[in-house]
Amino acid sequence: MLRLNDLLDDISAYAPDADIDVVMRAYFYAAQAHKDQSRKSGEAYFTHPLAVAGILVEQKMDVDTVATALLHDVLEDCFVSKEQITETFSQTIAELVDGVTKISKLKFRSKEEAAAENFRKMMVAMSEDVRVILVKLADRLHNMRTLGSMPDHKKRRISQETLDIYAPLAARLGLTPWKVELEDHCLEHLHPEIHAELVQQMEETREQREAYIERVAAQIDRELERRGIKARSVAGRVKHNMSIYRKMQSQKVEFEQLHDLLAFRVLVDDLTGCYATLGFVHAIWQPVPDRIKDYIAMPKSNGYKSLHTTVIGPDGRRIEIQIRTQDMHDIAERGVAAHWKYKQGHLALSPAEMDQISRLRKVFDAAREVEDPDEFMEAVKLDLFHNEVFVFTPKGDVMEFPRGATALDFAYAVHSEVGNTCQGAKVNGRMVKLEYQLKSGDTIEVIRGKNQHPRRGWLEIAQTSRALGRIRKYLRQEERETGIRLGRDVLENELKKRGSSLAACVKQGSLKKLCKEHGFRDVESLFVHITQGHDPITGYVRELLPDFDWDAEANEREAGALEKILNRIRRRSSSPVLISGQEDILVDFAKCCNPLPGEPVAGFITRGRGISVHRRKCRQLLALDPQRRIPVAWDGNNENTQHTGGIRVLCVDRPGLLANITKTCTESGINISAANVQTLADDKAECDLEIAVTDVDELAKLIRRLEKIRGVISVDRLAR
Repeated sequence: MLRLNDLLDDISAYAPDADIDVVMRAYFYAAQAHKDQSRKSGEAYFTHPLAVAGILVEQKMDVDTVATALLHDVLEDCFVSKEQITETFSQTIAELVDGVTKISKLKFRSKEEAAAENFRKMMVAMSEDVRVILVKLADRLHNMRTLGSMPDHKKRRISQETLDIYAPLAARLGLTPWKVELEDHCLEHLHPEIHAELVQQMEETREQREAYIERVAAQIDRELERRGIKARSVAGRVKHNMSIYRKMQSQKVEFEQLHDLLAFRVLVDDLTGCYATLGFVHAIWQPVPDRIKDYIAMPKSNGYKSLHTTVIGPDGRRIEIQIRTQDMHDIAERGVAAHWKYKQGHLALSPAEMDQISRLRKVFDAAREVEDPDEFMEAVKLDLFHNEVFVFTPKGDVMEFPRGATALDFAYAVHSEVGNTCQGAKVNGRMVKLEYQLKSGDTIEVIRGKNQHPRRGWLEIAQTSRALGRIRKYLRQEERETGIRLGRDVLENELKKRGSSLAACVKQGSLKKLCKEHGFRDVESLFVHITQGHDPITGYVRELLPDFDWDAEANEREAGALEKILNRIRRRSSSPVLISGQEDILVDFAKCCNPLPGEPVAGFITRGRGISVHRRKCRQLLALDPQRRIPVAWDGNNENTQHTGGIRVLCVDRPGLLANITKTCTESGINISAANVQTLADDKAECDLEIAVTDVDELAKLIRRLEKIRGVISVDRLAR
């Protein structure tokens, strides 16, 4: 536990003329006020304000701020008044303590209001005195360090609030070490399994990584000295856990696939040395294009200055190198706190320094007159959270997404099954498509469909790794189930043609033997392998039926089995497709994909139904026996042949809308042969139309015209 003498010694070290009597009196006052209180962990409550004070002393804060840290909970928890604080200490300390207390003291009518209002109060308090926010951030930092004693649901709630508000605020004030630690604690409690795995992986590679860092740091130091630059220090580090997790999410890779986990910092004497070092580093290693950033010429809004570059270092590994002076480093590590100076024992800043700090607050100053918390959130969210989007669930919970995330991502974030059955969403009460990009402040409600399921096109809509992973998992499972069914049917048919069956092969043990010899985990894997067409099925059938008269069958095949099939299914009628250049072939258009003239097609030889025509990329066709596929093409002499197509119109359920849809079809010269309309929830309707069109272009034109009708939400092509 931190002791009073530790605080006083540390303050005296960086501010010899500081009025440490203020800190001593605050220490004893707070210790007495909290003497009968304890934390959830069972520790004496006073350990918390003492630790908060210690965090601020590490940032070399002034004595008024340290005293405020010691006293920051006495107004709320100990029945002490602001007037008593003023009388015992000073007006300044009383205002600071009161500002910290107000941030979390207010009660709210709803979660939405609480999130916005809490944020607003914090910003308004900051516009009065930035030290209020520094104390509150230090308070949150120590709470996150000691969150282990809380129940899991509180850990998640507090961590999410920290990630939503406090970590971005620490970054905005230039307090990078605080921001990093806050985010890592959030990852630990929001995603404990991922955090534990990262910690383990980092530990497993620690020795190798430390050796690499030492080697590269020594090489940088040696090369710079050879070129006449004496570096004050060269240090390497691995990027923090949340940064690594976000890289894995954004790049959609595993930990082992990340190549830019290391960063090196070079401190030099002056500005000239910064740019000279940058040039020498690029002479040693090849820089990565578009990864050179000059924050000296164009500092960040929080005052951060440094040169950044990423190079291909030893062993072909990407490494980030930051180059700065000692003064720049102080600001990078301590942010706004680096500007604190002392004069006669108390805080003293020059007009220029005050102006620099005020630039950090200007975005918040206008909020002092804003009464509507939502209006205030709208005013500041773009500045603070330019890479994140924060939306509300219908219950008022806040959820964070990367910019560009869609309504589909939201659905999967709620639950995998909600995502799998999502067919749309309501945003602020208005119906939107799955592709809708989330905006901060939106309230999202997912609309589910009983018969809805993920489609391959969803992979183009989803932006988050969670949604993409769930969609791919569903599609893989669906493809496997289809493959098992088709493979079983194909093998069963081949066996039946030769007087046997799968059941007989199972009974004889030949099927189990076949799977074992070919390395299939189970019989389902064999069926999937057959469906995928990796090997001719006849090879497997031969192994299953070693006693069959294969020579006789071979002679029959040589007699021209394919030509016999084609001759048998020929008929004297006009066909819209040509098969091997021939007309008058019995064809059937596959209902799984409903091909239309104008799009690439392929044929599949069926038994008894002639040639089944599919779209060339039809998933069901690709899953069938490739030996029975046959090239087909549309016959240009049958351009006016009518083909049946299907469309589904999702629309608002309003009077006259179906009439508008019918009128648009009539004006387009397209006949509706069947229609099925059903009313959905939330004042929506779904209209399935069977129409006659000549080609795919005519269908596309109709869809575009229907989409322009007021009240139509979406128009999609259907298989029959």
